Amino acid sequence: MKQAALHQLVRYGIVGVIVYAADFVAFAILMVLMPDAYLAANIVGKTTGAIVGFLLHKKFTFSWDQKDSAKRQAGAYLLLFGFNLAVSSLLIWLLVDFAHANAFIAKLFVDVIVIAGSFIANRLWVYRAA
Repeated sequence: MKQAALHQLVRYGIVGVIVYAADFVAFAILMVLMPDAYLAANIVGKTTGAIVGFLLHKKFTFSWDQKDSAKRQAGAYLLLFGFNLAVSSLLIWLLVDFAHANAFIAKLFVDVIVIAGSFIANRLWVYRAA
């Protein structure tokens, strides 16, 4: 792995912890208030994390000279967010409703998959190098 990619992966991990904390705290608060509303809690959590993530990834994770404007990056990030939200909600729904998994465990499992795919998409598509 190239040195720059390794450094980005480390920074992505640091930012990822912050983003995931924002996501999971929002999810957990809503789950405590409304235990059956796991899909709504996932949407609120993912939205909270996405807002924090866009700003931190742009300024810290992928802080190189970037090919595209912030407007184009925001649009691409929004599309990626929509895709990730749909995939994560579908998988959580399947795990909770059909496999009878605990919503918190389902979210943790699904988010590992979504986060891994997001790093690749962010690096190659959203925050492309100049």
